Amino acid sequence: MTKPSVALDNTETRDNFAWFLTIPTRWIDNDMYGHMNNARYYSLYENLIMTYLEQESGLNTGTGPVRCFTAENGCRYHDALKYPQVVDAGLRVSRIGNSSVRYEMGLFAVGQEQVAATGFVVDVFVDAKTERPVTVPDDFREALSRCMLSD
Repeated sequence: MTKPSVALDNTETRDNFAWFLTIPTRWIDNDMYGHMNNARYYSLYENLIMTYLEQESGLNTGTGPVRCFTAENGCRYHDALKYPQVVDAGLRVSRIGNSSVRYEMGLFAVGQEQVAATGFVVDVFVDAKTERPVTVPDDFREALSRCMLSD
């Protein structure tokens, strides 16, 4: 199941994302230049995705039958985020495959309309015991479908 993707560039708007999580930055997130460290953006993306899966599909990373392993990711930086800003992290699902899903994200400073960063993550669903790919379970597929943009 695929929905048309938009650009994942600095033209992204909040309306292009289906679900949001507000995440405060921390002082330790800044690098020596006073901007949020590049690795922290990926941490925000992971936090956004995992929170969505936990809240919307009941993912249990400790005892659940499936896990999500990241197979690919990327980030584009459009404007600097930094402590003490609060981030509105937007999420959409652009593709659901047999065993994988592609998430697309946009990070916005609270109160700002311009996207600060855009990114994507491709996760593969795996059996928790064997760590081999499995078909995306129906409850996850339903939750992921709710995060896809309408045509």
